[in-house]
Amino acid sequence: MNRSEALEKINYSLSTEEARVITPKGEIYEDYVKKLSNILISSVIVPVKVNVTSTCVIEGEYNVYKNAVVWAIAINNGNWLLTLEKENEFALGFGDDPSNIKMHGFSSSDALGEWCA
Repeated sequence: MNRSEALEKINYSLSTEEARVITPKGEIYEDYVKKLSNILISSVIVPVKVNVTSTCVIEGEYNVYKNAVVWAIAINNGNWLLTLEKENEFALGFGDDPSNIKMHGFSSSDALGEWCA
């Protein structure tokens, strides 16, 4: 996967999914989503293969990510946006070492919602 493909996956999600984000009091949902989308797009990196080694939530999709080819495609303050190689699925990961990433636990096709989880 390259950066262009990562951007394509994220942009597809942004254009087809209603972002599941909590809008802070005093903010307008559409403006807030646009602001967060801009932050996400500016955080896209050259994708890095990662190993998901643990999870915060056992009931989530950890086993899928543990056994799949997973790419980190954006990073901000130690938070990684993860994606499965052949699917439009995203998850939030944490850690400093791409060979040892902890997954939040859940995933969905909502890149922004997962990024902001």
